[in-house]
Amino acid sequence: MESTIKAMSSAYEDFAAAAASVVREREASGGRRTAATDVALENFRQRWELFRASCDRAEEVMDMARRRITTESVVDAAASAAERPAEAGLTPVSVPRLEQALHAVNSLAADLRRGLGGAAVSPPPSSPSGVTSQAEKAD
Repeated sequence: MESTIKAMSSAYEDFAAAAASVVREREASGGRRTAATDVALENFRQRWELFRASCDRAEEVMDMARRRITTESVVDAAASAAERPAEAGLTPVSVPRLEQALHAVNSLAADLRRGLGGAAVSPPPSSPSGVTSQAEKAD
């Protein structure tokens, strides 16, 4: 995570320097379009794209961390509730099935964020390894 933040910070510094270069070149040319201003603008555009890409990578890292933490929290809560179902007033929870459902929900959410609408999502395998046990086949 720290390397992602450093990369984003470096990309931002390059982007800000490119913006300052555009301003300097515009002032030097008296506001006219010159080869130097065109080069400065192209460099600015490239640095902007690199900065955006670094921000996207940082967002992906944060989303992955959030999903992992959420999954771990839900699984921990389900496992503790399954250990004492009478106390919680809940029926026992199958942790593997809960993990599958959570994975399916996270996949659908990711597809919706990308604009796929969930049409390309296949159903999750019946077990985390993708192999159906005899007990699950009987269900």
